Amino acid sequence: TTAASYKGAYLTLSVNRNDITSAAAQSATVTMVPFVPESGFYKLYMSIPGCQNTNTCISRTSAKVTWLMNGKNSIVTTIKQHNLVDDEVEVLSGYVPASSQNFSSAIYVQLASDGTVDPQAATVEVVVDSFRLERITSYTNLNGVLQLHDDLTSDLQVNRPLYEPLSAGLPTGSQVYSATHGVSNDTNPEDTLFLGGQFFDSDQGYYSIAQYRDDKVTALSSAGLWGDVRAMAFVGASLYVGGSFNGTADFATALGNVGEYNTTDQKWYPMAGGVGGVVSTAVPYAPFGPRAVAFMGDFKSIYAGEADDLLELGVEGLAMWDALAGGWTNTPFLQGQPSMLYSDTWKDGQDSVAFAAGEFTAAAALEANGAVLLTPSQNIQAIDMMGYDLQPDTQGRFMVNAGLWYAKSNGSTPALVVGGRFSTLDGGANVARLQDGKWQQLGDIGGEVLTLNNAANLLFVGGVANVSAGFTGLTVLDMDKGREYNTQRLQGPDGDSTDVRVNRVAIRADTSMVVVGGNFTAAGGMLECPYICTLDINEGQWSPLATSALIGPVTDLLFTRDSLVVAGTFKNGTQPTRYLQRYDFSINVWSDIDGADRVPGPVTVLTAASDGTETTDGFYITGVSMDDASPYFFKYDGTTVVSPDFTIGAQSTINGVLEVPRSRIPSSVLGDSKSQTLSRRSDNPVIPAGYVLAISGDLFLPSGQRASNAFFYNNEWVPFLSTVQNDGSPGYVTSVFFEIPPTNVYQRQRLSVALVIIIAIAIALGITLLIVVVGL
Repeated sequence: TTAASYKGAYLTLSVNRNDITSAAAQSATVTMVPFVPESGFYKLYMSIPGCQNTNTCISRTSAKVTWLMNGKNSIVTTIKQHNLVDDEVEVLSGYVPASSQNFSSAIYVQLASDGTVDPQAATVEVVVDSFRLERITSYTNLNGVLQLHDDLTSDLQVNRPLYEPLSAGLPTGSQVYSATHGVSNDTNPEDTLFLGGQFFDSDQGYYSIAQYRDDKVTALSSAGLWGDVRAMAFVGASLYVGGSFNGTADFATALGNVGEYNTTDQKWYPMAGGVGGVVSTAVPYAPFGPRAVAFMGDFKSIYAGEADDLLELGVEGLAMWDALAGGWTNTPFLQGQPSMLYSDTWKDGQDSVAFAAGEFTAAAALEANGAVLLTPSQNIQAIDMMGYDLQPDTQGRFMVNAGLWYAKSNGSTPALVVGGRFSTLDGGANVARLQDGKWQQLGDIGGEVLTLNNAANLLFVGGVANVSAGFTGLTVLDMDKGREYNTQRLQGPDGDSTDVRVNRVAIRADTSMVVVGGNFTAAGGMLECPYICTLDINEGQWSPLATSALIGPVTDLLFTRDSLVVAGTFKNGTQPTRYLQRYDFSINVWSDIDGADRVPGPVTVLTAASDGTETTDGFYITGVSMDDASPYFFKYDGTTVVSPDFTIGAQSTINGVLEVPRSRIPSSVLGDSKSQTLSRRSDNPVIPAGYVLAISGDLFLPSGQRASNAFFYNNEWVPFLSTVQNDGSPGYVTSVFFEIPPTNVYQRQRLSVALVIIIAIAIALGITLLIVVVGL
């Protein structure tokens, strides 16, 4: 640019040399107001015409430039103007709000009182041509972290940006992958920020993870972690960390890509053997309650157990840690690879919700082998530690058919026992007890277990005989001595135990009698005892029930006051097939049940009924029709068998029925409209007022929905639980039961009366701890 092009195009502020510090000279100001279209960070450039072509170099001095960036902040600098040729100089940089009717940024140019002046100059001058604002990126000292202000006041919006660096940041080049607030032994949770990523500061002594507190970045114990931190989540006072690291930075504690930092004692703890790959996500998992944390990433295995005896388990990039039990636990069932997992536990008072994203073909709240726990608050939880769950048997078969809370007496601690077709890690088969989160063998039962019951210290295990494997259909275990209780075996028609099948074991209260029903004809080789037999637990002797009128296998047994109700398929010559019989202990006589001729097929399940306050002589009857194999539902009301309105898909299978108090079911489960329907009373209800039925199995409901458990009243259905199998196909519930006070039995040579639990396939939502046993 030539001098001619500037002549008359820029301003010159000229004063006598001796007047440069005078008030008049210092108050002389050129004001320029730029239009800023958008708030942001800008560099301010000043255009300065050259002095050579205008022969003004001897008069040039320095300009004082003040930039009023917003309503509160301004910055000042001094710019020399002795350039011979035209030049553009960077003056200042900073945050500038957008121009508006209320405010506009301004630039003020004045003579610098301390500017350099040529000794030969009689006058001095500064020139003002133009200024240029250039939009730039934000802070250059963020170093992986910026803090956002959520208080959107007018001051924040006008005078400064909504984000800024930490007061004391991380080293240059730091990469932060995760940040979370939490407690740090003696601080308020909002006062400590934990940072994790790829960074280190050897002078400050931290590697990959640090805490920001009191405007300072400080190290955690052991100097942090040796590797990269990718994810962090707080559960209680513990910070759970995931990433790619093999231990603490001081090499004192070995870790496998995950670790727990206890902020109370300021120590690192391993999480079993860790995971076999990089962890990218860690979140508290709200649906499992306040003790679960989920990890997601590029790993196919986790390592459970003790450090000297680790067990490798295959997973698909998702793992769940139980912070209370201190071990890996079951995860949600996601058939496919998850790409995102989010939980809203940070919102106090909100529902426990989690979101997962990925390519899934099936999903369920929890993946579990055989049994899960339903808490009083309706949360579904795993009951075993991952790696110690039930396993398929040697032929790949897996099924859980029965379960009970074993308790020797009313004051003893109950233990969960299940039976079916499975194996345990310690070599057990088909029956197992849960202890310290691990399924442990109770024996090696060679056949499929169908029923469990206990009388005092004796556990009765019945099922399908497998003589070649040493199981003759019934095994009695002495739980005190840890060995089998000697009983004479049951036999079939051919005199051996090959075809023996025990379907149900029932205990008669306040006696020493145990009743066994199934498919057999004799006991002990000599005693004829077709299909039903009693065992005295004191004498160890079998006895028949008077002269049995039963000709056909027994499928279920139920005690009602002084009577025993027996279900099965009973044929006697040309007489009509009967599916129900009753034995009256007060007169030792078998009799028919009034109205039982209405039952259209074999009975599969008998369930005790009540009048709303106590158990009566009534009971519910479910089974399969001989005409079309569809399920049916009846009730014996104490006088006769009645048929309520009952609509369900013909392909349904019913495995269990139980009365449940309506008050025990949360409204969130039923919904407002269904809640009103299920609470409505009828003039002569089959189901007591204030109760509903919880029905389990594989249910095809009239609405078109498919459920494994649903509530029923007045022919209205509300689905509750759904299950899926490993291949994504629908599953079913075989047994739902709960912990109840044991039933008294009489056992000689005991200082106190022993107790038993009678297992009816049952549910008591919200009453006590509940177990749902699922056959996969």
